[in-house]
Parts: sequence; C-alpha cells; structure tokens
Amino acid sequence: MINNNTGGNILNPTYRFSISKNEEIVANISGGKKRQIIDIRIHSKTKDGDLTPTIKGVEIPVSMLPEIRRMVILLEEACAVRGLSDEFENLEDLKGVREITFAHPSEEEFAKILKFYHIKWEYEPKTFPIKWDEGGNVIESFTPDFYLPDLDLYIELTTMKQSLVTKKNRKVRLLKKLYPEVNIKLFYGKDYKRLIRKYEHKDKKIP
Repeated sequence: MINNNTGGNILNPTYRFSISKNEEIVANISGGKKRQIIDIRIHSKTKDGDLTPTIKGVEIPVSMLPEIRRMVILLEEACAVRGLSDEFENLEDLKGVREITFAHPSEEEFAKILKFYHIKWEYEPKTFPIKWDEGGNVIESFTPDFYLPDLDLYIELTTMKQSLVTKKNRKVRLLKKLYPEVNIKLFYGKDYKRLIRKYEHKDKKIP
C-alpha cells in the first residue's frame, strides 16, 4: 500500500502497463471520504528491481471519469487520422465498428427516436463541474445524457425512482445556476413515455 498526498491510501492498482523495460504507468483510485481521485503516475524500476512511484502523479477527480473516456476516444480518433493506429486504417473504419454503450435502455430508445427523425445528437458529450471543496478541487460533476447541437440543447433523462429524480433535479438546478448560458431540459418518466407514444405509430415503428 502506498500513501499519496491526498490524505488517502492507494490499494491494489486498478490498471497498469509497461512503457519501457524500466517504467510502468499505474492507475489507482484513492483519496478520503470527501474527495476520491484517479491517481496516474509512472513507476520506475530501482537497482534492486523494485518499482517505485514518482512523487507527483496526475490526479483526476473520480467525478470527471466521463471526461477521461472522451479523451481516450478523441486520442484514438487522432491516431486513426494520422495513420498511427494498428487496428484501423482511417477514421471511417474506426467509427464503423465503434458502438455507444448506453447507461440505461431509455437512453437507447431516445437515441433511436432522434436518429429516426434525423436529429443530430451526441451522447454524454461534456461533463460540468458543479461542486468544489475549499481547495478548489472538483468533488461533484454532472454529465447530461444528450446534446442536440442544432438546438444547442442538453437533455437529461430520468425514468428511475424518486430518490434519483430528486438528485438529478438538484444537479440540473446547480448547472443552470453555475452555467446560465447552458440550455438544458430534464425529461421525466411521463415526458419520455409521452414522446414514445407520439412517435411510435402502429404502422411505422421506430427501429
């Protein structure tokens, strides 16, 4: 176990891979009760053959994990465009096999409606920090489900139990307060069902 400068402990590495004969990249989740971080740092091999972490790593709040996913996607696309990918010849090949993994079936159904009516959409395109600790570190964030670029509108779906609806309502209110220039609409369960009934006709169902 390794102590880090967040006041918490790093337990077993979540992921690690070698970048040379003497160095590894190690990623861990660590931190205290109020702030959890993803700690990414280089581990270098000593003369005795042990791997020792660098003093300072890159610390990313766990709440910003969706941004890491987007970063990896964009890096993968950039490699494909530059001909650096071992799997894809170009960006079209990459996008042809990439599938979006939706967090909830309702999101997939909503995406089908948008696609059927040729409405451009992006899934979880941006994460907004909405709460910070005394040191200015992000401790809570919000990632809306969809963004409709032609309407400049974010949409968050909620068809789940009341406790989660209340939590999402709070996050939407915070988002509007902190980012007044951002347009966002919260779709409740009744809104979603009404939308399905409106667009799913008996003679022409959405695929």
